[in-house]
Amino acid sequence: MSRLHSPESGPRVQMEPNIFPKEGVVSLEMERFPKLTDVLAEARRVATFLWEKGWAEASGGNLSLDVTDAVGGVASAGADWTPLPRAYPSLAGRSFLVTGSGRRFRDFARQPEAHGVVLSLDAAGDRWARLWGGESPGFRPTSELPSHLAMQAHLRETARAERTVLHAHPTELIALSHLPAYKDEAALDDALWGMLPEVKIFLPRGVGLVPYALTGTEMLAQRSLAALERGHAVLLWEMHGALAVGRDPAEAFDRLDVANKAAAVLLKCLAAGVVPEGLGKTRLAELTQAFGLDEKIR
Repeated sequence: MSRLHSPESGPRVQMEPNIFPKEGVVSLEMERFPKLTDVLAEARRVATFLWEKGWAEASGGNLSLDVTDAVGGVASAGADWTPLPRAYPSLAGRSFLVTGSGRRFRDFARQPEAHGVVLSLDAAGDRWARLWGGESPGFRPTSELPSHLAMQAHLRETARAERTVLHAHPTELIALSHLPAYKDEAALDDALWGMLPEVKIFLPRGVGLVPYALTGTEMLAQRSLAALERGHAVLLWEMHGALAVGRDPAEAFDRLDVANKAAAVLLKCLAAGVVPEGLGKTRLAELTQAFGLDEKIR
């Protein structure tokens, strides 16, 4: 295996070349935000990968990405403001690319201006207005917006480098969350780490297990936030899906991909009638030392 580094501190895996042209694919509104083009290109690639993997069936999954550096901050005073359920002071004046409620990732990849939106929070952080996108009838931001904003706020308040929150439905991770043996976070992490070295390298703090909560609710947001506060970069929403944070959509996707590969290997072993012994504590400790991994759970 080639020497890798944890994406939390070292080089990242490079994504494939851009499969979308930069011109002629989005609305004329793009002229207002030329720096948004490259950001959208990567988000669209990741949306395509999710669909191709079968992790974004129908309208499953959603994305938020802090794009303040690309588009600026607060919308104009005359903007059409929509109240939020609560205020997010640390996000005041920040702007986010967000996918739409009931929208397909595969459609977002094709027409991001129709199936996504860049929204800006006001100076108090308790309202949002559209800066770009949302150009289709009945468009609304993702129903998981409370979870996204809560986690974006935490990332900013704790000075973490991640700016992307990505939710999808990785098949094997969801399957594991149905099995009683893996409803304990420590047992889940020991099993996933044991399947292949990359899991420990990319996810040295493991996967945070989030007990089931109704989708789109404040309860789900708070349970997710609690797992994020423990230092996890990937969360497994019990019997629902998974969520990852990353410095960009590519890194968030990579983290989900690595976690789900481990789940797939584990399930294949179990399907063959074998409970895998895994790498074991000695080999995992060797990886931790060799790669200088930060395992601390807060």
